[in-house]
Parts: sequence; structure tokens; C-alpha cells
Amino acid sequence: MNSKNLFYPVILIAAWSLIYLGTISSPAFLDDADSFHAEAVREMVASGNWTTLTIDNGIRYLEKAPLMYWLAAISVSAFGLHEWSIRLPLAIFTLLFSLLLLCFGTRFWGKKGGFYSGLIFITCLGPYAFTRIFLPDVMLSFFIAFCLYMYLLILTESGNEFKRTGPVDIRSAGLFASAALAVLTKGMIGIVFTGAIIFVHMLVTGNWKVLRRIQFGYGIILFLLIAAPWHIAAGLANSDFFWFYFIREHLLRYLGMRYPKDYDTVPLWLFWTLHLVWLFPWSAFVWGLGRIFPRKLRPQERTEQVVLLLFLWIFVILTFFTFGTSQEYYTFPTLAAFALLLGKVLSDLDSSDAKTHKWGIISLGVTAGITVIAGVGLIGLAWIGNHSAEVSSLSATLTVNPEYYNLAFGHMHDLTPATFALLAPLVYRTAAYLIIGPLFAFFFALWRRWMISFLFLAAMMVGLTHSYNSGMVAFEPVLSSKNLAKIVEYYYRPGDKIVINDFFEKGSTLNYYTGLPIYVMDSTFGVLWYGLQDPGAPKLGLDENELMTEWNSGKRIFLFSEKGPLKSFLERHPDISYRTLAHDGGKKVIVNW
Repeated sequence: MNSKNLFYPVILIAAWSLIYLGTISSPAFLDDADSFHAEAVREMVASGNWTTLTIDNGIRYLEKAPLMYWLAAISVSAFGLHEWSIRLPLAIFTLLFSLLLLCFGTRFWGKKGGFYSGLIFITCLGPYAFTRIFLPDVMLSFFIAFCLYMYLLILTESGNEFKRTGPVDIRSAGLFASAALAVLTKGMIGIVFTGAIIFVHMLVTGNWKVLRRIQFGYGIILFLLIAAPWHIAAGLANSDFFWFYFIREHLLRYLGMRYPKDYDTVPLWLFWTLHLVWLFPWSAFVWGLGRIFPRKLRPQERTEQVVLLLFLWIFVILTFFTFGTSQEYYTFPTLAAFALLLGKVLSDLDSSDAKTHKWGIISLGVTAGITVIAGVGLIGLAWIGNHSAEVSSLSATLTVNPEYYNLAFGHMHDLTPATFALLAPLVYRTAAYLIIGPLFAFFFALWRRWMISFLFLAAMMVGLTHSYNSGMVAFEPVLSSKNLAKIVEYYYRPGDKIVINDFFEKGSTLNYYTGLPIYVMDSTFGVLWYGLQDPGAPKLGLDENELMTEWNSGKRIFLFSEKGPLKSFLERHPDISYRTLAHDGGKKVIVNW
């Protein structure tokens, strides 16, 4: 491979390193899914049980497929228990994803189209935001994309262009293997999405002949060899696994009928329109999707066949979630298709007629106008906050809106001008990125220097992702309880009890960062609800009467609570004797000793 062929992958790897490796060590794991998924990895390594996930020191956690946890456990076994070692597999998959889109786009759009596709994915807001929490969606989306890439190769290329391993066509093997790995990553959704997209594509195009070229016999055997062993082992180890995993966690959750309902759904209009945010700044070019949309349902030209599949890819996934529960990050599997389509738009813009250039310049001008307004608005919020009442901590500037917290980004509703004022240096830096990046991109577009223009947008996103991460670090005391966990761990003695004055997710980082069992005052809700009902499970649920009996018995107790629930608890027990051990981020730990 000559230096010219290396240029594009080197740029993608450099962008990935700056964005993902540069922020892999921080912030601390957050309360809720982020930390209890990390806890499942810690307990897997500690126990050696790679079949049944557990959290809170042995409580069964049957909800999730294991692949993400396996890879993180391998990383922890190799590098030790760190935030970065647990996050490393997701970061690596983000790089692999970008390189897959580079190959995918290069094959069908040319070298520039492949490069732009990979660049869009690695630098747009959605993939970065969705990988700040330890969730498997980037892995799921990678395997879906790889599976559909193999399908397109079977569809558009003759069999003679591909090597075979004996009688096996590696494209069919790749298709079924990636579908199986998608299932091991996030359950049956992996095969539902890939199968539905391929089926709808064949239905729309009438191209059923491609079925003859897919080696179903070898493929199904390979799929079962990869996907079946863990499911069988989990079923043998847990008699209730198949009902719990397939009915409760797949069917009932999708229908919004699972109990307890510890999740929420994004309004449909918001779920669809948020793509403009997740694809930022490349959503400036969504106008180009209309220009490349196939004019025929049964196109004969290869490029149009690929474009049609990409549009159906997006349509099938978004339609699926239209009729079930949906959260912001559920859209992740569509982002690869959007990146490929927009990669073609940018490639065409970089080499096409003056009319397309005009639309590209207009869109960048509009984007620059919007981002300048947003940047000035951020500065204005910080200025307004500077003229409001003084506050002592970041948490004191926030409002409380628990009705939004079941959504992934629900805490955004808590921000106030005073919050922006306390973070003024970060706010001003972010505003500078928003103002300067698109303006320079616009000016270079005026001179028809499109690649330089696009690289300015990518450079802006490197800065913005670091601002995003710095914001999460600033909010770490609010969103995580690591600092309080370390204080509790320091004072803890064998026989003490650590109790959350709520359900587990409110302080799940206590479990991860102390490595100790955590008792909860509300065991009727949240992730521990089912596992605590096991006959052999430790009794980690305490009602208020039990807590008060133990509080007054002389046994040492650490009671962790957010401000609101603690106030209500103390009002119900005005004579309780306690002292505050520590407080941070609007949360306190009180003790009876």
C-alpha cells in the first residue's frame, strides 16, 4: 500500500485517537447503567463466571447479552481494573466502525466517498455522545453494518471476485457470523434488524435471485456455532433465563409492558428529528439525500442499488421503534447508513457541478449562522448567570426534573444560567469552537476547497468532543458518586452496612467503586428488583422500619441519599441521631456513629 492510499486511514485513526483515546480515562462511571454495567464486568473477572452476569456482589443480572462484558473483562484481565480498560473495547469498535465505513464507501462511492463516510461517523456528535455511557450499541451497530456490507457484496459482485475457504463463500460466512455476533451483543434485535432490512430490500426490488447466492446451509450452522452456546449455557445455569430474557426483556420491554417500567420513551417527533443533532455538523448536508434518492424502486445501476438499501436500512429501524419504546441512543444503528449516504453527498459535492456547489455553500452558510448564534447564546447565558445570585457549588445551580431522568440525556433539563456561569471558561471555549469552525469551513467552501472545508468541521468536532468530556468531568459529582464511595470505603469496617435511600441506580457507583454489597430502601423498582427475589439471593432490601431498628441497634450504617429523599426521611424521623460524614454533588452520606 503506497503513501497515498494510507493518507485517508491515517487521518481517520488520528481523529479517532484525539477524540476517543484522548477522553477514555474520564469521567468516572456514572450512576445508573454506566456503573452497574461496569460492575458486571468487575464481578465477572472476580468470580470467573462468564455465563451469568451479576451486580451488587452476586445479584443475578440476566437482562443483557454478554459480548460487551466479555471483551471488557478480557481488557481488565490484561490491563487491570480502570475506567479506561473497561471502556477500551467500545473505543476500539468505534475505530473499527470508521474503517469499515471507509472500506464500504470506497467500494461503492470511490476513495473520497469512503473517507468522508468514515470521517462523518468518527466526528459527528451521536457516536461520541452514545459511547460516553458503557452501552453495547456501537458494537451492535458495527455488526449490523458488517452484515449488510456482506449482503451488498453478494448482491452486487460476482462470486468469482471473492476467495472461498473450501466450499464456503466468505461473504456468506461474514454475513451469518456478524449477525450471530450482533445477537451476542444485544440479543435478538441483531438478527431482527439485519433480517428485516434484507427482506424489505428484496421485497421492494423483487431481487429474490440473490437468495440462491447466500449459502444458508453453511451460514446457519456458523450462526448457531457462534450464537447458541452462551444461550444454552445461560439456560442451563438459570431455569428462568429463557422466559426472562426473550419474553420479559425483548417482547414486553419493546411493547412497554415490562414490570417494573424503569425506562421511558422519547416522543416520536423528537426521536426522528434528533438525527439532526446526532449527525451534527454533517446534518448541514442532509439536503443532498434528496438528490441521491433512487428514482426507481428496482434500480439496475449498482450505486443506486446500494443507496436504496441504505435508505431502507434507516427506514426499517426507525419504523421498528416508532411502534415500540425508544430512547435517544436506540437510533445508533442508523448512523452508519446516514454516514455512508452523507459521505456520497460530500464526495459528489467535492467533484460535481456548480449547482451542487451553490447548495453546499448555502448549507454551510446557514450552519455557520446557526452555530454563531449558538456560540453567542452560550456566552450570553454565562453572562446572565454571572449576574444572578452567587452559589457555592455546581450542584446548587441545577434544577431538579426527575420526570426526565429515565431518558439518557434527561439531566439537560436541569441546567440554568448560573450553571453556565460557573463553567465560564469551558463555555467560552465551546462557543469559540462553534463560531470559528463553521465560519472557516464556509470561507473555504466559497473558494471550492471542499476537503479543507470538511476538515475544518472535523477539527471543530475534536474540540467540541473534548468540551463535552470536560463538561461531564465538571458534572461528575452530580452524575456519579465516586467521591462519596471512596470516603465510605475509607471508613468501612467489616459488618457495616451501606444503604441507598432509594433504588439501586440512584447510587450504583457506590457498588462499583467500593466493591461492597449495597442495601437499598426501594427494592420494588429498578435493576435489582428481579434478582433480589431469588430464594438464595442476599437480603439487600430494607424497608424504613428495618432501617430504623438497625440504626438504633448500634450497628454502623452509612446512609446515602439525594437531597430531596433525605429531607423527607429526616422529616419522618425528627428524633433520629446522625451526623453527616460527607456531601458532594447534592448528595450526602449520613452515619449513626
